[in-house]
Amino acid sequence: MSLFAAVFHTLKTPLAVITGRGASMQFDRVNKAFSDLVGCSEDELKGLPPSRLFSSWNEEALMVTERSEIFMLRQTSRPREPQHLLLTIDEVADTTEAAYLLTAEDISARTWIDAMSKTERVLQSGILNENLVIERYFRSTTSPILDPNLRIEEESLQKFFDDADQERLVSAIKHATLHQRMDQIVVQTKPLANNVQLELHITFCPFFNGDGSLLHYGFIITNIHSVSEPADPSVTLKVLMARCYISAQQLSLATGISLQTISKLRNGKIGKPQRQTALLIASQLNVLPQDIWP
Repeated sequence: MSLFAAVFHTLKTPLAVITGRGASMQFDRVNKAFSDLVGCSEDELKGLPPSRLFSSWNEEALMVTERSEIFMLRQTSRPREPQHLLLTIDEVADTTEAAYLLTAEDISARTWIDAMSKTERVLQSGILNENLVIERYFRSTTSPILDPNLRIEEESLQKFFDDADQERLVSAIKHATLHQRMDQIVVQTKPLANNVQLELHITFCPFFNGDGSLLHYGFIITNIHSVSEPADPSVTLKVLMARCYISAQQLSLATGISLQTISKLRNGKIGKPQRQTALLIASQLNVLPQDIWP
């Protein structure tokens, strides 16, 4: 095996070389990551037209678009739902026959998160690898809870929970993986910044390669409560805003309170607002003023 072939096959990005044009397009070689992703060996794929593997294959659309197209995988051996793939194709220059490099990315987890966001109020979300390390973390743009400086990505999910809840969480994820289904759990974090401790309602779902091996997990957080005692009013305000899915700017417009004042209340720079301000904010968040500022 040549050095190029050895490197090509060990790359973790799913890659395939396609030769020919139009109806004569066919797979010439694929790396292991691509084989795992689609659930077919290199021998099975060699000479196979891409249209036999992907639904709605359209090489013309792929050639002209700067952004990759989303395709659904036709041949799957085990995944619970069809895989959603993002494909990119680049022409290889200086070859005797037309050749293209196809890059594939499974975006099923992100598609699931987007779909869940249409039926649930998703406060935070992300993707975990098979070792429960956070690969991607999507912060809420409406009313973020966690400190934006807090390192989330490339950290183990277990780092954020105490021992008892770590065991419960890992056990629930393993059970969902075994049965290939979505599941939910309520867990408490360790004390975070400013000694804040949160209760999180987490929904997670495993996703698989075409060969049946585990790819990663998608997760969403749909509810958050502060369990810190005594509760920090600024944290309580952030949590309530997140639960109501309302941003600082939206709260300002709804109450007539300046954005600067709301930002200072969220950051703890104002400990307790004037009575009318407290009433307006609490009313918008469907609580009593003393629920935020005891």
